[in-house]
Amino acid sequence: MIRTLDGAAITTYGDLLSDLAAVTPGSDVVLGVDRDGTRTDLTITTTDGTTPDGGRRAALGVLVSSTFDFPIDVAIRIEDIGGPSAGMMFALAIIDRLTPEDELNGQVVAGTGTIDVDGAVGPIGGIEQKMHGAVRDGADWFLAPESNCGEVVGRVPDGLRVVQVSTLAEARHAITAIGAGEGASLPTC
Repeated sequence: MIRTLDGAAITTYGDLLSDLAAVTPGSDVVLGVDRDGTRTDLTITTTDGTTPDGGRRAALGVLVSSTFDFPIDVAIRIEDIGGPSAGMMFALAIIDRLTPEDELNGQVVAGTGTIDVDGAVGPIGGIEQKMHGAVRDGADWFLAPESNCGEVVGRVPDGLRVVQVSTLAEARHAITAIGAGEGASLPTC
């Protein structure tokens, strides 16, 4: 488990990416890692990686993934779901199961968006088709990643109200506002 990068604490994958952004590709970094309960410092020469927009960045040359020790057991059936775009809605569904209230009060809300370990909601593909599918399935509301708003404007099906969200906390707030009849005050695309 990675604990530090050049002495700075690493708590999340986002921390690691942020700290690596300040490193020049090809430079050495010192990773503090836990292996079987023993702390070890490893000197790693970074490689030349690319950012999503095609820029240069330092990379470690290894696959880094997050692990979690959940306080509850969660089982999700995803037989007909491919890709990460249901992440936000899965997270909201888990929260719904853990809370006794019916926060939606009968409102039908659909949505889409990836989610990272810090709760940031990310963009997805095919949002126009997903909005039409939501209407077909009876949704009145749709939670859309803020980063997809450019694809939403001018393409919202009749009868659907779209709320932009960029974090899981914003999505949760939207759910409670919609259920309380206060959805009109939420930000749209």
